[in-house]
Amino acid sequence: MSNAMHSHFNSNDAASAMIGANAKIEERTRSLSSHDLTSLWMAQDELSAAIASAGIHFEDRKYPLCIRPLVVEANVASCLKATADRFLTLLDVAAELYCCDRAVQDLFSTYDHLLPWITRLPKRRPIATVCRLDGMFGSDGNYKIIETNTEGPGGVIQTGLAAKIWNKVWNPLTHDLSLHRNHRLPGDPNLLIRELQFAFQAETGGELRSAAVVNFKGRFTNEVDWIVRGLQEAGIQSALLDVRALKRTSHGMVGPDGTPIQLTYNKLDVRDLMRAAECREYLEACAAQEVVSINPWISQWILADKAILALLSDPRFRSNFTSDQLELIARHVPWTRLVRSGTATDPDGKRVDLVEYIHEHRTILVLKPSNATRGEGVTVGRLTPPETWEARVKDAKHSRYVVQECIDAGRLTTLNLSTRSIEEMAWGLDCYVFGGRLAGFHARASGDAVMNIGRNGVLLPVV
Repeated sequence: MSNAMHSHFNSNDAASAMIGANAKIEERTRSLSSHDLTSLWMAQDELSAAIASAGIHFEDRKYPLCIRPLVVEANVASCLKATADRFLTLLDVAAELYCCDRAVQDLFSTYDHLLPWITRLPKRRPIATVCRLDGMFGSDGNYKIIETNTEGPGGVIQTGLAAKIWNKVWNPLTHDLSLHRNHRLPGDPNLLIRELQFAFQAETGGELRSAAVVNFKGRFTNEVDWIVRGLQEAGIQSALLDVRALKRTSHGMVGPDGTPIQLTYNKLDVRDLMRAAECREYLEACAAQEVVSINPWISQWILADKAILALLSDPRFRSNFTSDQLELIARHVPWTRLVRSGTATDPDGKRVDLVEYIHEHRTILVLKPSNATRGEGVTVGRLTPPETWEARVKDAKHSRYVVQECIDAGRLTTLNLSTRSIEEMAWGLDCYVFGGRLAGFHARASGDAVMNIGRNGVLLPVV
């Protein structure tokens, strides 16, 4: 594939990334924050009120959608689509490898007791029907995928709904700009429901008539109401159910009232299921394909674990990928390794003692729990005192952590909704991929080095 088809942002710093309409919006945000702050906050308050009235929320808190959009140039959007679409094939290869290669399984040894459930793959491809690739643009101009989110990513319906509302609110930052949307989510917020129907048909050949959104102990309920409602509006009998309420029968999976369930959409933290004896029946039923599970267990545990990027970027496994796939990895997967004692290859391919390398290169590295979410436990080396870094590395060796090259995020000026101030924030751009095709974009900005919209960040509409 030619360079033109890769998501290459021809820039070496954040400032040069602000081109075209994006530069105008950046200039207006700064200008209004100095001269007409009232009109900016009036527009934001109108948007926030409309979002709340529509019932869109972030785990029962205000949905932090900002009036300030992120503009993605058309050529960049096209390249991102090519990258995201092709990336799912890498995950399929990785899934197959995990099932048969002990060296690959060794990267995910925490899940060894789950192997009988994880290794029973569905027949449909891509294996991850619904995912969100989180990324940022690196200093080389290439889009870097730093998380795969193949479990049950947030924003699969609300992103589109909120974007439609944003488009109807008067906006002093965009009022005379010609902005277009060439991705599917804003125009079709129920795209997820159709993808679930397509996945069921691909797996069984039949028509989806009943489904459940599956939770565990009430955790991770964001968007669940919209997903259930979307299924019901499509004529699919559905409900939110706890894992423990589902039962296996000789005729398949049923709910607490005996209603058959053909498909489950998992909205839970799979770390909670790993040792929970009361979940074994559900784990087995999904693995045995007595019910179509979106996404299947290999997506929930292996493909969603940050060690998947260590697999992709490790030269030990190069022979399993085509030359085109290796080029895709080289451009878009940051150097990542599972933290443990022993030797490994550094970003230049040189054999090094991994722990010593991590100690000596603190300022260009980041430590991350391999299977945590929402920035939990992430340590950015350049922002961490050396003595604290030493302690974190020591802890990481005895826990499940990855070390990754640190990608410096671009920065833009935006509204901080929690402090009602205007400030410069780091931003990242995420790609929703449904059924192996780019479905839309999702952008976050944060005042913290670790992006977390639940703490000190906002969502930016993408146009």
